[in-house]
Amino acid sequence: MFRREDCTREAIENIDRQATDRFGIPSLILMEHASIGIARRAMEMLAEAATTATPSRVIIPCGPGGNGGDGLATARHLHSLAVETLIIDLAPSSRHTDRCTNRQICQKIGIPIVEELPPSGSDAHLIIDCILGSGTHDQPRDHLATAIEWINRQSIPVLAVDLPSGMVADTGECRGASVIATETIALCLPHLGLQEPAGLQSSGDVWITPIGCPSALLPENASPFPPQPQLLIPGPARPSQ
Repeated sequence: MFRREDCTREAIENIDRQATDRFGIPSLILMEHASIGIARRAMEMLAEAATTATPSRVIIPCGPGGNGGDGLATARHLHSLAVETLIIDLAPSSRHTDRCTNRQICQKIGIPIVEELPPSGSDAHLIIDCILGSGTHDQPRDHLATAIEWINRQSIPVLAVDLPSGMVADTGECRGASVIATETIALCLPHLGLQEPAGLQSSGDVWITPIGCPSALLPENASPFPPQPQLLIPGPARPSQ
């Protein structure tokens, strides 16, 4: 486990910022590494589900910021692994640079992108929650809240990226609609909220994946590379989805 002071939202954002500003690593590269780790865990979850369906099917709701960009990048990798991937773009007018880059690639590859939630996700085997990340302070609103509630109504596993959407990074509080995840994959370091009792109730098993930040920026016990997910915190027992 990591020291609490290393896992605040401010501390983790500072690592990302220094990786880019001090070491010159483009944020797009960090997003790419994150998405590789996410895709790897998604493939493991699909394998563990032991579905007989071919191919596997995944739904990725994507919000307006970097979390949505992670989802779009992850969709590329899953598509290349012959997973049927549906992107639900909840912010098609987003101008987040890295997100836009990955969206354009997904379009050119031919990955389906829709802007409306389907009536049901029952034909999918996994949902990857990429709606909101660590920037959450207040309760999600409007169509983002609707998407979160839609996820929670589905009876299939959910992998949340960085944090379950709607969770406050430093406390684990959920001040409105919030995703109840089967698993959460933390990027670089686990936010404090994932280590609090309230957060663990909605995060499920917490995994962690490196994203390629230089070791000089990380705590001694943090892995800088490769983006291979490792189980960090087993979640509380819950009824099977």
